[in-house]
Parts: sequence; C-alpha cells; structure tokens
Amino acid sequence: MRQWIPQKSNQTARNLILLLFGGAFALLAITTLMGDYSFRWIFQTIAILLLTAAVFLTTRYLTKLYIYRMEENGEGEPDLTVTESATNGKRPVTVCRVSLHHIESVRLFDFSDGGASLAAWKKFKTGRKRIFDYRIDFRPAIFLLVTVKEGGETLHLLFSHMEDLSELLRAAAEGYREDEE
Repeated sequence: MRQWIPQKSNQTARNLILLLFGGAFALLAITTLMGDYSFRWIFQTIAILLLTAAVFLTTRYLTKLYIYRMEENGEGEPDLTVTESATNGKRPVTVCRVSLHHIESVRLFDFSDGGASLAAWKKFKTGRKRIFDYRIDFRPAIFLLVTVKEGGETLHLLFSHMEDLSELLRAAAEGYREDEE
C-alpha cells in the first residue's frame, strides 16, 4: 500500500475566510449602531450569508485533509482510494474508490505557465460533467485532472499535484489505452 498526503501550500482560503468573517462582523456591528431603520435586515442578511460562506470554506479547506492511497481490492487488483480525514479527530471516511485499470486519462493543469492551461481548463469546464474535487487547496496553481470510466459513467477527479502520484496515474492511463486497443 502506498499513500500520499498533499500539503496545504497557499493562504488564499485562510485570507478569504478572515475577510468574510471580518465583513460579517463589521456589518453586524453597523446594524447595532444604526438605530431603528427599516432596512437593517438587509445588512443582517448579508452578514449571515458571509458567515455561512466563511463556515463552509473553513470546514472544506482548513479542517479537511485528503489522503490518496493505492491499495488492493478483494480481487488483487489495485484501487486508488481517497480518504477524507478531519483535523478535529473525526473518524476518516473513504469518499472515493476507483480501479487503476479504469483510468482513461491524466492531465496536469499548471496555471503558472500562462494562459494555455487556463484556456484549456475553461474549455473543459463547459458542458455537464461529473467533477469531484479532492484538492487540498482552494485555488491551486497546479493540479491533476483524472478521467475515469467506472460503472459505465465517465467521472472527472481533481487531485492535488504530487510528482510520484502523477507518474503512477499516467502509467495506469497508458495501460488503459493499451487494453482498449
């Protein structure tokens, strides 16, 4: 069994969360100082929406950790599993399990190279696709898009980039193409 634990690398989520909490508390403070105006509820509603967004981002990007594992299933074939673990001590839960033999393609998106990857990502996002995001960062500059044909469906999985995981998944995709021919 091999496993990969991506490390959080950017502060975007933390800064956005602080901004949302700060904005929400500022709006709530303003409404307490306003007096009896009929439109106070607008500021309070916006503050609640900001708090909700901040709590969502906190639980998704600051308290969750994804562990990617390659382990054998009951038939001796390798599976890629994604386990969601929380920093608050909650029990880990396996949220994704796909066979390495069903990986169709692996694509690396690197937004630091200029507009080529960004244009390709925007083109990919058009249309209806089943995309599952298992990236650890809010807006990573580099990540993997893995396309899997599992159970008659095409699924698109987003992973944090790690070089050895990328090589393993690319080799699995090459094996899938050879099996198709």
